Amino acid sequence: MGGGGGGGADADGLRQYRLALAREARRFKRYPERALLAGIGGTVEVRVEHGSGIMPVARLARSSGHEALDAAALEMMRQAAPRTAVPEPLRGQAFVVSLPVIFDASEE
Repeated sequence: MGGGGGGGADADGLRQYRLALAREARRFKRYPERALLAGIGGTVEVRVEHGSGIMPVARLARSSGHEALDAAALEMMRQAAPRTAVPEPLRGQAFVVSLPVIFDASEE
């Protein structure tokens, strides 16, 4: 029978990693003060790439339209990704996950 997707990375492992990364990333979230004071918000999509045996790399997948928010989201993921445990099914594999980072001044 088999599964879908052909990418090789385990879907359950990817889901586990994405959840763990989101939890870890919250610890490093810093709303840029100038953006917060100005009421600027948006969603940044960050792509975290894992190669086999190298440090994960965070890249901007989709901009919020505000440079300060984009930079804050990238920094957050750059700090969180190396601290997030990779689930057993993904160890030694190259894989990519994307996560949205939402900045909402009304929630701060």
